[in-house]
Amino acid sequence: MKVAALVLISFILIGAGTAHAKTYLLKTEMSGEFAFIGEDGTKNPTLEVYEGEVVELIIENGDGAPHVLSIPELAVKSARVDTVGERTIIKFVAKKGAFPYFCPLPGHRRLGMEGKIICLRKEAKRRPA
Repeated sequence: MKVAALVLISFILIGAGTAHAKTYLLKTEMSGEFAFIGEDGTKNPTLEVYEGEVVELIIENGDGAPHVLSIPELAVKSARVDTVGERTIIKFVAKKGAFPYFCPLPGHRRLGMEGKIICLRKEAKRRPA
């Protein structure tokens, strides 16, 4: 009985301090225009997260040109990915609001490499996919 209670308490304590994480994979593309491509094939997808959620963005180079992902209003900037298949991961805690994300390398944003991240209040619901 005591062992079962200790195991149960351990599981509760392990889960108590962990924040929910939301992960997005964005692949770079240069076919006519520059873009970040979401897992569902959407160009420059709007990313929806909840305030306080840990956000993980995986940026994968899909075209061989150098790219970076930046969200200046959240003080978030990825490492540069230079070669096809190279990945970098950035993590941050979501703050309420809507913020552009883009590639800050010369000309990339102007050529279309820009999307939006929307941080919703915890009680708000995400749009259906």
